[in-house]
Amino acid sequence: MALPPTTSQAIKRGLRGKCPACGEASMLHRYITPLEKCTHCGLAFAPLRADDGPAWATILITGHLSMPFVFWLLEQGIDNTALETLYSILFILLLSTIILPRAKGVFMAIIWMMHVRD
Repeated sequence: MALPPTTSQAIKRGLRGKCPACGEASMLHRYITPLEKCTHCGLAFAPLRADDGPAWATILITGHLSMPFVFWLLEQGIDNTALETLYSILFILLLSTIILPRAKGVFMAIIWMMHVRD
């Protein structure tokens, strides 16, 4: 029988969207919908409810990462405010799309490591 993963191993697995217990099967179906259970080790994902945590983390991280881009964009001398706004919105949407499922995986892994159950 394998040893349980360390906290850092579980968080890294969650960041990759893998089961925090075994690291083999995916935790999420499509984008951010959790699967019922791990297809490899059978860990139930239903009790690992992340609720609003991933959205909060995504907003926090995206806001901090997007502001340098927005300031850099303003320094480029583009004389079209609509174009600057479009580039900023696209960058923020791209960052949010990348970060949200990873944040969900990390939150689910942390909840599993803390043995929090409904």
